Amino acid sequence: MNLNQKKFEDIKKVLIDRLGDEVEYSKDEDGTESLALKNSEFWISTTFGELVVGYGVHHTHFSEAFGNLDDGIVQAFDLLTNRVRTTNYLKGNTVFKTVVEIEYPDATLVDIGNSGLVLFPFWKKTKLKVKYDEKILEKKEIVDQVNAILENLN
Repeated sequence: MNLNQKKFEDIKKVLIDRLGDEVEYSKDEDGTESLALKNSEFWISTTFGELVVGYGVHHTHFSEAFGNLDDGIVQAFDLLTNRVRTTNYLKGNTVFKTVVEIEYPDATLVDIGNSGLVLFPFWKKTKLKVKYDEKILEKKEIVDQVNAILENLN
């Protein structure tokens, strides 16, 4: 078991311990393991030596080889312990750009992904539609477990 798989297992234990039946786990024939939360866009998977942290269609790859595995663990728990803001940019009824950001308690926003269309009705007026997803876990309740995952090198 490589380090990203070990960290995935540690995260899985915390989430199942804290959220129980809200956690949906799957394992594909190729060895890819995934976790998702019911009624949430949060997901995480481990595959091909990487830990992938996602929210909706937006995701980031983290690995020991990239030197950013700890960043992935932090991002996963930040998505769970802070509000997530999704801003859709519309021209008419067409969403031409979506930005997903983590909103920290000090009102700082960190962009975790954005996507857009190449073809859209550019001549129409732009409207914004903002949606907030509330935090799922309290940071103070899991901080020790997260620190243990970050410090555990086995």
